[in-house]
Order: sequence, then structure tokens, then C-alpha cells
Amino acid sequence: MLQIDQLMRSFGKVRAVDGISMSVPPGELRALIGPNGAGKSTLFSLVTGHLQPEQGTIAFDGRRIERMRPAARARLGIAITFQSVHLFQGMTSLENVMVGAHSWTRHEFVEAAFRLPRHFREESRIRERARAALAEAGLERWAATRAESLPLGKQRALQIARALCGNPRLLLLDEPAAGLRGEERRELGALLADLHAQGLTMLLVEHDIGFVCDVADRVTVLDMGRVIAEGTPEQVREDEAVVAAYLGSVTADDAPGSR
Repeated sequence: MLQIDQLMRSFGKVRAVDGISMSVPPGELRALIGPNGAGKSTLFSLVTGHLQPEQGTIAFDGRRIERMRPAARARLGIAITFQSVHLFQGMTSLENVMVGAHSWTRHEFVEAAFRLPRHFREESRIRERARAALAEAGLERWAATRAESLPLGKQRALQIARALCGNPRLLLLDEPAAGLRGEERRELGALLADLHAQGLTMLLVEHDIGFVCDVADRVTVLDMGRVIAEGTPEQVREDEAVVAAYLGSVTADDAPGSR
């Protein structure tokens, strides 16, 4: 589904992404982890299209996309949720989720301005899909609530619902568990597990190794712009290079998440 090959990106003399190659097969929930400055955010931005690579390729379902704009990638079926919650204030949860349908809507400004029948039919389909996405995210009861009044955990789920409204084939999640505690983390983990069970392919960038180990099929670990380990959560948690990158130690008992 996603193939990254020898990707490079620098900022001045700093090589933030240094020849990274990785692939995410259909239906997999892949986590991307690493210490601060490892290159996770830069790689994420290269995949979303908010940065351009200096070298290397990115392919989505066999199609090269590294020079495509983010909107074009969205039309192919790539959806994004960001660590910083981006919601439209003053709009209800349902209205926020409806915005996610922009990648597949077809009616134009003239049709909307003159309120032509095709516009009404499509708006009805958008509303129906948005309600279904809210249900998938467990937010049906908050459909009429202003989005900014929701607690953080619900706002994160609302971002995912908005992404789902676009009928994505690949969902990119940037630290969705950041700032969440207790029940909110459990609810988010359950939501990702449900989407995974439905076969949605996901790439998750996350700092929280415990959360990653609970939800991911496989984990790719970055350090200083390079891949230093890849495997199941159990394998990478015990990898000496991963332990050294996080803790400056090679003692397996001190591996992240081992206590």
C-alpha cells in the first residue's frame, strides 16, 4: 500500500531523513517511533506532501506520489490526523466531519449557489457518511455539540471521524495519544483496533511506546534520520539498538516498555 525508497531530506547541514526505506502492506497498522530528533515528523510530512524530498520515492498502491500536492493525495485515498487538533470552531461535530468528504465530492460552486437538485442529493450523501463516521468513532451523541467544547480525547476521535468521512485507504496518524490519559487512551486504542479489524491500513507516528505495543502489528524505529530496527513490538522492544537510542544503554531489562 505504501512504499518508501531511499528517501532523503535535509535542513541546512542536518540530514533529518537519511535514506529511509520502508513498506506498509494493505491492512497493516504500522507504528513509527524514535527518540526526539529521530526524523519521525519529517518523514510524516514527506508522506503527507507537506514537505518535498530531495531524493528518493514514495509510492501509494504502486503510484508515485512524492511530487503530488496534499489535496491530490487525499483524492487517492490518503487521510491525515495531526497531533495538534485542527477543528472548525463554531461548527458542530457533524459539520466538522462533513468537511472530510471534500476528497470525493463532485458538485461545484454554481450548483450550490443555485441550489440545484444534484447539490442537495450530494449533500444528503455527505451528511449520511458523516453520521456513519461519527458512529464508527463512538461520537453519535455529540453530533450536534460544538466541536471545540468536546474534551481532548473526543476531539482526537472527531479528527479521526473526519478523516473516515473521506473514505480513506490509508490513514496517517500523528501522535494521536499525545496528552491523553487513562480512559481516553483506552478508548483511542479500541477505536484504532476496530478500524484495524475492518482492514484499514494505518501508519501511526507516536512517542508512547506502551500505546504502540498495544495497537501495532509492526514497528519501525528511527534514530538520527535512519531506520535502526523493524519488527513486531516485542522484537523492537528488546532490540539493543533501540534500547541504546532511547536510554543510552544496551541492557535488555531496561528496554522501553519492559517495566
